[in-house]
Amino acid sequence: MAGFAFVVPVLPGKEARAVADMMRPRMDEFEESRGRAGITLERAYEMATPMGNFVTAYIEAEQGPAALATVAASQLPIDKDFVAALKEAHGVDISQPPAGPPPETVGEFRDPEVTTRHPGMGFALPLIPGRTEAGRAFAHEAFVTRAADHAASRRALGISVDVVTLNVTPMGDMICVYLEAADPEKANAGFAASQSAHDRWFKEQLRTLFPPHIDFDQPMPPVTTIWDWVRTPVTA
Repeated sequence: MAGFAFVVPVLPGKEARAVADMMRPRMDEFEESRGRAGITLERAYEMATPMGNFVTAYIEAEQGPAALATVAASQLPIDKDFVAALKEAHGVDISQPPAGPPPETVGEFRDPEVTTRHPGMGFALPLIPGRTEAGRAFAHEAFVTRAADHAASRRALGISVDVVTLNVTPMGDMICVYLEAADPEKANAGFAASQSAHDRWFKEQLRTLFPPHIDFDQPMPPVTTIWDWVRTPVTA
């Protein structure tokens, strides 16, 4: 099962919850749609930024990002309405070939000791232009070369899932972060306050990749969950 995240802007005058509000009363149709596409988890989060409001969605599917193409090509009424609602609220038409490459998951940590799904949090950050390759290299070092230190850091923060996805967008390259924890806000605040050697190194590297107005010693701005669906129960 492949996990990935993607980010879309909320168009001026539109509501971030518009897509979720369309789907919520039609859960039987939604379950059929996502079952056909092999999607097992779908969550979405809204965050206000200096660039405007954005929705970050996180999906787990057997075929990874190709699951979105399956939904887009579907003739189910709810899938047609989903495609239309995305275009109306976010200006994104998934029925058309993407202008750039699909979302690329560049870092992933899943704690094998945690066997239940916890609440999630998702947000997106703009990369400094020209720092994409450096970002890939950093992700490899953090999640692969320093895997043991990264796992110890995330366990200390109570984070059981940590997925980082690169999005190439018309607004520039962006990084989507998705995490799961019994209390995601507490975990995020804990990372901001952490003075462990790994977390200090991690934040120092982030400062070379993202604009200087983003302070990684402070928690992310408030994130609102607007959609949360998973085939297995979520436990707090």
